[in-house]
Amino acid sequence: MRVFVSNVDTPIGHNVSRIITRTVVGSRRDSNEDEEEESVEEEEEEEEKVKVEEDDDKKGIYEVIGTLSHPPISQEEKEVKGMIFPAPMVECGDKNKDKQRREAIENYAVTGEKPQWVTEIVDNSDLDELYKVLATCDIIIYDITTCMEEALYIAEKFNKDAESFYEHPKTFIAVSSIMTWARTKVEDENLTEDEYRRRRAHPNFRDLLAAEKNIVKFGKKSSFKTYIIVPGLIYHSGDSIFHYLFKQAWHNAKSLKCFEDGNNVIPTIYLNDLCNIIVDVADNPPDTKVILAVDDSKNTLIEIVKAISESLTTGEVEMIPKENAFLDANMSQDDFNMLQLNLRVDPEKVKEMTFEWKYESGLVENMQSVINEYKNARGLQPLKIAIHGPPYSGKTTLAKKIAEHYQIHYVNANDELKGGIEKLETIVNEYTEGSDGMEEYENAKDTLDEIQEYFKANGKYSEKHIINFVRDKLMSMPCRNQGYVLDELPNTTSLSQELFKSLNDDEENEQYNTLIFPSFIFSLNASDNYIKDKVMLLPEQQVIGTSNTEEEFTKRLEDFKTNNTEENTVLNYFDEFEIHSITLDVENKSIQYLMEKVINEVGKPHNYGPTPEEIAEKRRIEEEEKKKEEELALQEKMKNEKEEEIRLLRERAEWQLKLEEVRKQEQEVLEVQSIPLRNYLMKYVMPTLTSALIDICKIRPEDPIDYLAEYLFKNNPTNN
Repeated sequence: MRVFVSNVDTPIGHNVSRIITRTVVGSRRDSNEDEEEESVEEEEEEEEKVKVEEDDDKKGIYEVIGTLSHPPISQEEKEVKGMIFPAPMVECGDKNKDKQRREAIENYAVTGEKPQWVTEIVDNSDLDELYKVLATCDIIIYDITTCMEEALYIAEKFNKDAESFYEHPKTFIAVSSIMTWARTKVEDENLTEDEYRRRRAHPNFRDLLAAEKNIVKFGKKSSFKTYIIVPGLIYHSGDSIFHYLFKQAWHNAKSLKCFEDGNNVIPTIYLNDLCNIIVDVADNPPDTKVILAVDDSKNTLIEIVKAISESLTTGEVEMIPKENAFLDANMSQDDFNMLQLNLRVDPEKVKEMTFEWKYESGLVENMQSVINEYKNARGLQPLKIAIHGPPYSGKTTLAKKIAEHYQIHYVNANDELKGGIEKLETIVNEYTEGSDGMEEYENAKDTLDEIQEYFKANGKYSEKHIINFVRDKLMSMPCRNQGYVLDELPNTTSLSQELFKSLNDDEENEQYNTLIFPSFIFSLNASDNYIKDKVMLLPEQQVIGTSNTEEEFTKRLEDFKTNNTEENTVLNYFDEFEIHSITLDVENKSIQYLMEKVINEVGKPHNYGPTPEEIAEKRRIEEEEKKKEEELALQEKMKNEKEEEIRLLRERAEWQLKLEEVRKQEQEVLEVQSIPLRNYLMKYVMPTLTSALIDICKIRPEDPIDYLAEYLFKNNPTNN
């Protein structure tokens, strides 16, 4: 049997198509329907239906085709838009947990991607061409909240051509929104499907209500049946109506915001339960045309917000006026309207369906399971890392670098001791007699007195109290959400056992606290000489009054070596539970080199990753830096060109000076060399030449040149 599902890359389309392809045709039909007495006409129709169903049953399965809400998106585009979910499947070894993770990842819809169980993606740019394809399908499922106009057009076309589908009737299922019931008056009892004719929509959803009515009107023929499924607010691991609360809580918001008093009742339904209802209607069409799809819960907004806060963060809820709702950039008008819904409904038809509900009792009752699915689908598993190694081997530097890279929480025993004592002192000092919190005050005072007495008697703090403070930090919601990097494991097995011991008295076989037990242990390896040389290079002001003095440091190093022999090391404790330490040789190694080793072992961060805004900001900064680099390069080029020009001018000037000097010297040489010749000319040539010229002037011969030559020849002094 062929089924069309709109937008198979959205949560509803993705999971409806997944469930229906795994449903045997006819498996959800009522086995007693054949026992009903019918008229002759009805019997003939029923026989025809049975024949069709038998033909379909031979096929056994549903074949799904669908459309996409968005064109396929490249990996680069996903990274730019922050679309890094779902998380890749990484097995942890626990079969039950691995199964849950695999299911959560499989249920997560990815925009622009065709699910593997969908046979074909069809183009919906031309609705007439789309209709031709849909006419070959037996069941058409549309989410009219996302493609209302398309659904109306297709439903109307089927209605017009209904007579041609007599042998192969069509079923049209439209998934709508509870907001089309939002303004319906609730009288003495809760609303049921029977009252759908008096439903009143929220003003922003009147078009959707009109679409519902038209679709119901179109489906009044035996060969074309239409159904409207009206779900409550849908929750799931993806970007559901409550996702912004999950995200804020996972990021350790001090409090979650709730509007006004939050006492409005919100009908809800889990996504997979809704999809099962849709599949049930498709496989076993009911008589009811409008079906309410909500769970049994009657939770108020404040109950939902409180449950999320308690499960993921501090448990605190801040009541804010409605006017402040849009201060959150993630809050859209439609989402705000949905969260203001106040409606009590009792579905009747879904209670008759045979599928197995997952969260029939609602979101609040199943909050921890929903959160686990949310974390599994998005890969938000806490990273728990511990650092082990001798004193001054670089544990703190590496731990802080790891915490920064993976955006997890840095935990240091000394810091937790100091912070724990300050917290106890604050509780004791701020308590006033007769006020609330007397028990907390007494516990804090007793613990503080015990700590101070031990310190006075021994000159140091008790390891028991230090372990308690560190455990409290590891058990805090931030560390349980994002994870931690513990700067230095306890030196002994007994202290590690105390730190990570199971706090669950009901689980006798649980040997450690799974919530805080480390997943990765990095053991730093360095020789004594290397470490001592590093300490020797410390400035004196960083040594005086610290544990890095020669005597103190030597004692610390000896204690570490004593507690970490080959046979007796705290790492053996973790080896028992298959958490094997990863050795890092730190001698003469840079922090970048060590981080590369850590990243290679741990992998990518287990968090939301950068938001689209953060990615855009990063790109802006990169572009600005690139622009600055280009400007600097241009300035450097211009500077070099100018310097080259000045150099050439200087060299040309120097060359001209040198050339003038050479010319001057040549002239002087020529002048010196010409003196004998001038003297000869003055003595032997000039007198005769002068006489000849005077003679010429007097005689004025016809050919002066010839006369001059003849004269010089005759009167040449050398002839005498």
